[in-house]
Formats: sequence, structure tokens, C-alpha cells
Amino acid sequence: MTNCNQRVALVTGAAGKGIGRSAALTLARDGFAVVVNYRTSEESARAIVSRIEAGGGQAMAVQADVFDAGDCQRLVDTAFVRFGRLDACIIGPGGGWHPESPDKLDTRGAFEDVEHEIAPIYNLLPLVLPTMYRQRWGRVVGIGLNLDLPSPAFAYNAAKAARNEALLLASKEAWPHGVTINVIGPAPIQELETLDLAVEHCQHGPGWLERTTTSPQDIAEGIGYLCSDAGRFVTGCMLRYSF
Repeated sequence: MTNCNQRVALVTGAAGKGIGRSAALTLARDGFAVVVNYRTSEESARAIVSRIEAGGGQAMAVQADVFDAGDCQRLVDTAFVRFGRLDACIIGPGGGWHPESPDKLDTRGAFEDVEHEIAPIYNLLPLVLPTMYRQRWGRVVGIGLNLDLPSPAFAYNAAKAARNEALLLASKEAWPHGVTINVIGPAPIQELETLDLAVEHCQHGPGWLERTTTSPQDIAEGIGYLCSDAGRFVTGCMLRYSF
């Protein structure tokens, strides 16, 4: 169990090469104990946990499919068993890639995109908000999309728009309880191919300083701010990123 003063962050979809991994590393850097959620990439998740622990932080890897309500319950329960609290929840995984134009829409895939964008929100908010309300401190950050710079995929964009709005609407309910809910809206970004490179960006090393386009670490820095005390009065915000 973590010490009573250390805040705990749950980062969903944290074992890939993108925003989730960088968010987990950054929140650990900023003093959070981190629950590194993964669906299939156990080896990657455990490597991230090892790197956080090697730097003096606390972390654990938990397998769960955030599109499944039962898995989300187990994920949150496991976090509480280990750390005894939960202060921040980063919601990342979402829709797939169905690039058809509206006149050639794959309706099954399009509906699946909406389900996958909304399901993690509906599955996780009832599990994390009551505790955050009781402690009158909490942070929820969802990874949406900057619709000023949409992807080429109509169904994906529409599903992300639904996620954006669902989270922004929830922020109105959460704010009187001392909980902020915000959306990060990146344009499509490149992955960081290795964990070493992700750590280098997190530590603001040469790879970070020499970047020429938006990195997952740029998004992670925004998440770090929104989860910090400095971001206490920022809620219902769409933080947009460009290329």
C-alpha cells in the first residue's frame, strides 16, 4: 500500500507506444503511484512498471479490458487493494479505424467506434467518482480528438466527438464535488518506438528537445498539469494540440 499522502493514478491503455505509456511515466515522475493498465501487452506493461520502480516510484500492472464493465470493476478493485485510494483516472483506449466516407459507411464498424469511445467512460466513472467525491479531490482526463484537425476517418471523428462531449457534460456534475474532468484533444500523433525513447522524452532529454512534431510526451505534459494542484481550477476544458 502507498503512503497516505501519495496520490494514485490509474492510466488505462498504458502499455502501448503512445500517450498512455508517456502519461504513466510522467505521472510517476510527478509523484503519483501509477496503475499501468493493459489489455494484451503484459511484457510491455511490466517493463514500464520496472522502469518507474527503478526511478524510485511505485507502480503496478493490471490486465483489464476497459470496454468490459466487469473488467473495469476488477481493475479499480485491484488498484484499491494495492494502494488504498484512487485520485486520478486517465481514459485512453477508444475506437478503431474505419476510414470509409459517409456515403460508404461500414455501419457495424461505425457503431463499434462509438461503443468503444463511450464504454470506458460509462464503465469507469461510476467506479472512480464516488471515492473522489468523498475525498473532494479527483482528476479525470479523457483522450479525445482535436476536431479542428480531424483524422480522415468520418466514423472515428464522430465517435471521438461523442467522447469529447460526454466528458465535458460530466464535468458539470463533478465540479461541485471538487473533481475536475477535462479532455485532451490531440491531432493524430506519432508513436515513440521504444521505452527508452519514451523515458528520454519524459526526462526532457535530447529526443524531447529536438522533436519536430507533437510527441506523446507533449500530451502527457498536459495530463500532468491537469492532474496537478496547479490545475485545480481547470475543468470542462478541451486542451487542443496541433501537429
